[in-house]
Amino acid sequence: MEPTITFAFNHNAALDTPWPYTGTGNPNVGGYRVIEPSTDLLVFTGGGIIGSLPTPTTTSGSRDSTIRPSVSSYVIPQLFVEQDQMYHVQFAGSSTKRYAMGVRIQGTATSNLYLEAWDSNEMSSTALEILTGTSNSGNNSFINAIMTTDIEPPSDWNGGSTGAAYLRGTDYRVGLGGSKLIGGEIIDSTVYYNIYIRLETDCSTFYVQPVLAFRYLYT
Repeated sequence: MEPTITFAFNHNAALDTPWPYTGTGNPNVGGYRVIEPSTDLLVFTGGGIIGSLPTPTTTSGSRDSTIRPSVSSYVIPQLFVEQDQMYHVQFAGSSTKRYAMGVRIQGTATSNLYLEAWDSNEMSSTALEILTGTSNSGNNSFINAIMTTDIEPPSDWNGGSTGAAYLRGTDYRVGLGGSKLIGGEIIDSTVYYNIYIRLETDCSTFYVQPVLAFRYLYT
């Protein structure tokens, strides 16, 4: 039977505790808010002109512009989730907070749960520059993610860090199971990850909407 998969992000700046959702009642609990894949959009932004982002108070919200910097590369740790209102994910980016993004598995996944990045929801190509990278990025994807199920990410985490990858298709992806993956299965557990984008100065000016996807097996 296919497990029920629920996605959420930590919305509480003072909270560094696991998502206390066990599959009953309202999953928007303990400082976490649910991400609805069919309607919500993750927006990476920040830094730019004013160097910070005000807390959004309306549906349209307020996002600072991001421009290519004069330094060699620029980390974009600010992440919004557009729902009925736009929320700032407090811990996205190079943070020592473990529980930034959570995925609740209700039932049994008969494999690891992998976080991947693709050009579109067809999950058939990775030709976007944000995924192919540039010379300055060592031809690595600009999107970097790390499993935080068991440990906090290092403050200087990168694609070479344990449990991390520059996301691009199935060749470069992050398995989120950690110690929750027992005997090749994840059963009734919550796994965690963190994610950011590093913008390189030799990239073109672009507006793209790559897709973050989760891959797993079940019987």
